[in-house]
Amino acid sequence: MAATASSLSHLLVAPKARPKTQPNPSHLHSHRISNPLPCRGRCSSLGVSAAASDLLSPAPSLKSRLAAGDTLYGLFLLSFSPTLAELAALAGYDYVVVDMEHGPGGIPEALACLRALDAARTPAVLRLPEASAVWAKKALDLGPAGLMLPAIESPAAAAEAVSHCRYPPRGVRGAAHPIVRASAYGFDDSYISRCEDDTLVICQVETATGIAEIDAIAAVDGVDVVQMGPLDLSASMGYLWDPGNRKVRAALREAERKVLEAKKKKVAAASDGNAAYLGGFAMQNDPPEQLKLRGYHMVAGAVDIAMFRKAALNDVKRFQEAVMEIGEECDEEEGKDEKENDGYWTSSVMNSNLACSSRISSGSDFISGHSWRPIEAMKLHRMRAVSSIRISCAATKPAKTPAEEEWKVKRQLLAEKRVRSVDVKEALRLQKENNFVILDVRPEAEFKEAHPPGAINVQIYRLIKEWTAWDIARRAAFAFFGIFAGTEENPEFIQSVDAKVGKNAKIIVACSTGGALKPTQNFPDGKQSRSLIAAYLLVLNGYSNVYHLEGGLYAWFKEGLPAVEGEE
Repeated sequence: MAATASSLSHLLVAPKARPKTQPNPSHLHSHRISNPLPCRGRCSSLGVSAAASDLLSPAPSLKSRLAAGDTLYGLFLLSFSPTLAELAALAGYDYVVVDMEHGPGGIPEALACLRALDAARTPAVLRLPEASAVWAKKALDLGPAGLMLPAIESPAAAAEAVSHCRYPPRGVRGAAHPIVRASAYGFDDSYISRCEDDTLVICQVETATGIAEIDAIAAVDGVDVVQMGPLDLSASMGYLWDPGNRKVRAALREAERKVLEAKKKKVAAASDGNAAYLGGFAMQNDPPEQLKLRGYHMVAGAVDIAMFRKAALNDVKRFQEAVMEIGEECDEEEGKDEKENDGYWTSSVMNSNLACSSRISSGSDFISGHSWRPIEAMKLHRMRAVSSIRISCAATKPAKTPAEEEWKVKRQLLAEKRVRSVDVKEALRLQKENNFVILDVRPEAEFKEAHPPGAINVQIYRLIKEWTAWDIARRAAFAFFGIFAGTEENPEFIQSVDAKVGKNAKIIVACSTGGALKPTQNFPDGKQSRSLIAAYLLVLNGYSNVYHLEGGLYAWFKEGLPAVEGEE
């Protein structure tokens, strides 16, 4: 019975730091085994009963670890991959959240992940799609270490969510404990007596309404952790595109302060009443280390899909920029014969071109001087004196033009200034609900043909009035970016924007096709466009609320969004 029950997360041994060195196999009887996987009933015959005793003993719950002062570090599992769940557990995360709210899986997929986490001895928390009695009942019957309940906005909603996790008379949870996995299918007689004390109840507070009630939510009996939701909070405050906005940050800091102060007062006074721990999600603008320093008790620092995406992008980038190392050694006799037959190779050769415009440079220590032919390069490659040949294919890593290097600098500034791309439907919503102005930087003639209602036109380029040699050179440079011929930069662009909207305006810059601010497979640094050049000039000149229309006005008209012809 103990062995069966030990497979569940509430009986798992919390992962500890593993030894840096493994014991010699011949001394197994004198060393404690720290295998992270569970022992399945044969340990005593192997002489490791002490290890088995540790593995099968009841594990500290997440609640008890929080009470002991531990700061817990977790990962969100959106992929519902049991393999990634197991990897995360073995990597040492304190807990893993199986995300049923935003992930694609349901109860069967979550069960597979729980089994993988149990095998790797790491507690699982299930984030529910909604805070309902039905979802809580089905999730709790799987036997997780805790539940995360989304979108809690009031003390009453928090109390109701807690009731979903308790059996009558304290709650409304349906009773099937003799047969569900949580009780080891009935083998664990102690389940009923301890399940409510061991199961961690996490209430997500992720709206402006919830933030206003956060101290009261944290005081509700049965709420163990208040989990901040910065992304949903930014959306509820009108800053979906800007989760790092100072107003969002200020709201988060105030909510954090209330929860942490209430917890400190309860600990100091040893008073009755509830005071929840503080949990949170790390963001790009708010990394997990910062949350830990600010006093968070539970920190979710990563998402499996995001980690894989980053690793995949880096892997592709490394391959695209790779320099291939080729080295081949022949035996000494063959090398000796080669030298005798081709003695003139004792004075070497360094730079030449092979087929396909590949660049070859020798890794040997020969004295450079003589030119050499491609067929002879193969002989040199086979000689022992040449340790390697480095080949960089021009098609793999082309040299960047000055224009490309300039765009790289611009794109870096756009990223630093938080210039974001928004799709056309989001742009229409922002224009209607948040007073954004669509700045159309196309030529006036194109603007008059058709444009979004309420858009203003300040062209970023204008027809060249007087041709000089410098104008001709610039015309050739503009052609690289697909900008029509016969134009020059509009020297009055910033002054015209200042006159029409002012520095405090919220602007979405638009041109014909929009370019690409985000890197893509074909454009590793994105693709420059007139709207992105205009956005660069705006942020360079003090505009702080600048966004970019993804897909350009071509996408706007293709979607059939409102448009007017001529002057409004």
